[in-house]
Amino acid sequence: MNNFECTAWDESVYAGAEDGAKIGDAKMTFRYSGILEGEGKSAGLLMYTADGTGNATGAEFFTGKIDGRQGTVILRTTNTFNAEKVTGTFEVVPGTGTGELENAKGHGSYEMKMGTMSTEYTFTG
Repeated sequence: MNNFECTAWDESVYAGAEDGAKIGDAKMTFRYSGILEGEGKSAGLLMYTADGTGNATGAEFFTGKIDGRQGTVILRTTNTFNAEKVTGTFEVVPGTGTGELENAKGHGSYEMKMGTMSTEYTFTG
């Protein structure tokens, strides 16, 4: 089973209207098991609408193994969220791999119920 867990979350709001749209950022740490096995350090830009739904874009520095190969890569992340769930995708950024992940490729996705800190993910290399 492919699973990841958010082990740290630090969010800040930069600007926004009271009870309206706002922007901010978040720094997160993730622990992966399954096809991806290791840790990711992520930073993202968050955009909230007045109704609390929103989008996020970011980058994650992953250290560990992908399909048994050791190294590091950067993952590009995109997410949408609402009161019920977060839906996200991620992909290996070409040219960012080291070690056995030097030429790594792949992309994945997940859906996480809001209020939980772990979920299953898919990954295709």
